[in-house]
Amino acid sequence: MNVLLCFEVSDNLQRVRKELSAKGYMSSWKIIRGSRDEITFHLPSNTLWKKGENMSPTKAKEDLKKIATQLNVKIIRAVAIAIGKFDGITGTRHDSESAVVETAN
Repeated sequence: MNVLLCFEVSDNLQRVRKELSAKGYMSSWKIIRGSRDEITFHLPSNTLWKKGENMSPTKAKEDLKKIATQLNVKIIRAVAIAIGKFDGITGTRHDSESAVVETAN
């Protein structure tokens, strides 16, 4: 199951992201459309996703809660959603200064 996790924390967003990434959460996905080159789609800085047979929205929420406790960070709000297909606007990595506005059709 693919799970999208969107969250706001009181502090240390980058540390929370780093810890979630160490658990296999991702901030982007890649596709190839027809004969076009590979396109990378970047999620907003407070959103990650993870795939796996044992993955669920409840597991994502628990992962976030555990990391927040370890880092002494308050979770302001969060939502974890089981998802299927992805589509979006490519954007750039959250730490990049330039914007890319290529869309997937």
